[in-house]
Formats: sequence, C-alpha cells, structure tokens
Amino acid sequence: MMVTLNDKEAVELQRNEGRSLKEKALAAGNNLSLLIALIAICVVMGFTSKYFWTAENWMTLLLMGAILIIRASGTTPVMLTAGLDISQNSVGAFTAISVATLTYTHEYPLGVNLLIVIGMGLGLGGVNAVLIAILKINPLIATLGTMMIFRGCAWAVNEKTQIIKDRVLINMGRGRLMPLNDADGSQIFPGIPISAIIAIAIFLFIYWLMKYTVYGRKIYMIGGNETASFLSGIQANREKFIAYLISGVTAGYAGFLSACQVGAALPQAGAGNEMNTIAAVVLGGLSLAGGKGNMIGTILGCLILTVITNGLDLNQVASQKQMIVMGAVLVLAVLLDVIRSGQLKKQ
Repeated sequence: MMVTLNDKEAVELQRNEGRSLKEKALAAGNNLSLLIALIAICVVMGFTSKYFWTAENWMTLLLMGAILIIRASGTTPVMLTAGLDISQNSVGAFTAISVATLTYTHEYPLGVNLLIVIGMGLGLGGVNAVLIAILKINPLIATLGTMMIFRGCAWAVNEKTQIIKDRVLINMGRGRLMPLNDADGSQIFPGIPISAIIAIAIFLFIYWLMKYTVYGRKIYMIGGNETASFLSGIQANREKFIAYLISGVTAGYAGFLSACQVGAALPQAGAGNEMNTIAAVVLGGLSLAGGKGNMIGTILGCLILTVITNGLDLNQVASQKQMIVMGAVLVLAVLLDVIRSGQLKKQ
C-alpha cells in the first residue's frame, strides 16, 4: 500500500501527540529533581559558610548569575534544534570592547548604545546562522571557528582594558533597586540588582517564545525529527537561522552587561568559560540531540552552577580547583543527558 505525504504527516502527528504527553511528564519530573538538588546544594553551602544565607550574598549571587541566565536563555533555542554555539563569549567580548571604545570617545545615549549592541549581536549571530543553516557546516566546527575569529577581532579593536565611564551604563550593570536602610543609616536590604531584573525579563521573553508561539513549536519539531518537520512544511533552515540570531543578540548583550558590571571591557573577557553556558543548559535537562528540554530547566541549571560557584568563592577555593569542579559538573551534565536519552540501555 502506497503511503501519501498526508498519511505520513498524520502518522507522525499521532506519534508526536503520544510522545508529547510522556515528555511533559518527564520534563516536570526533571524540573522537580533539579529544584530539590538546588535546595540541597544551598543547604550544604549554608553549612560551609555563615555568609551564604545573608541578603547581601543572595543579591550578589543574582548579580553573578544574570550573565549566565542571559546567555543560557539565548542558546536554548539553538540547542533545541540539536545545534551548538560556543562562540557566545567571544561575541560578547567583541561587542563589549567595540561599544566601550566608542562610548569612551563619544557619549551616546543609552538607547543608541543598546541599538549598537543589538546590531552587532545580530550581525555576529548572522555569521553563525549562515555557516550552519545555509552552508550546512557542523555547528561545533562553525562556532569553534567563529569563536576564534570574533576573539581575534576583539583584540584587533582594542588590545587594552577599556574603561566604561558612562554612569548610566555602570548603573545598568551594578545598580540596585529598592535598597533599605534603617534610621541610623545601616543597611537592612542591599537592593535587587538591575542586571538580574534584565536577565529575568530576557528569560521570560524567550520562555514565552518557546512555550506559547508557533516558532517555539517549530523549534521543538526540528530538534525532535527534522525530516518529519520538513514533511510538515516547516522551513528548518529559516527557523535555525532565527535561533542563531537570538543567540547572537543575547550573547552580545550579556558581554556588554558584564563589562558594565565590572566597569571595563576586556578583549579576553569570558575566555576559558565557553562551556559553562552549555553545562548549565544540559544540566537543566536539555538533550544535546535536540527536541527535549525547557526554559524552566535552563534557569534551574543556571542557578545550580551559580550557587556552586558562589559557595566555592565564599569558602575561598582556589580558581584552579574551581575549574576542576566546573569540569566535573560539565561531564556530569552530559552523563545525565546520556542516561535520560537511554543510550546506555541500547548498548
């Protein structure tokens, strides 16, 4: 019996409906497990340092985690398509050093600076998009190449540390909202970091995009089965192209916001930490094979990594030993992905 295109679509749709219910249950269970793990890690860190549960430390923790949340939120759509973007930190460094150099000699309004950041993010993300979605280069190889190219461009723009002197930009990075002091002037609450609020806003936008829009459903279909998505009329190349643009914009803004936090842009900013974002996303339950994962898992993965880093800092663990811990977390995240996908059972 000859199966028509419509028959194939109907069969695939029925299969997808059955899988979607199972995957939703698994996703909910995974998020609950991550939340329990996060609470457990917080309890352990609380025992190791008396400063861990202070309001000041938790606001600092949010400040630290803001950059990771922005990058991870932006790369989640890419990884849902079974793609990868390891050039994010280089995109951020190139964008930050370029804009910081411009603003040092020309004091542009905040809106103009943000437009430049978004424009550079779109342009650099577009380079990755063309290489991967149009020219069909392997995402790992393509973004490894652009990672080195963009890093070299950052050094070419300015080899030195570029100070950011615009107080509006500094406030965007370091500023706090609603700090509280008592009558004597002593601090009661340090205030919520503005950068953390921005990070949550970006996360919520991409959460909405992935969960409630047609684009989000297309991304999941492409990652789950690109051939079936093609038979359903989805233009996978276009959707992937958009995903890498999103990753580029969030990477550029995260790099610029990070520079605003420290008050200076460096061409080497983020070098050596390229895999932290991927570790956070995979730890959050997203499959490297694509099609599985959600934004709630992504932010939980970011919080787990941030709490671990914060706890290590509070306990004055040397940076070399912290690298060992983060490497172990990355391996653990990938191992969990292998276990979730059932690859061990197939052997």
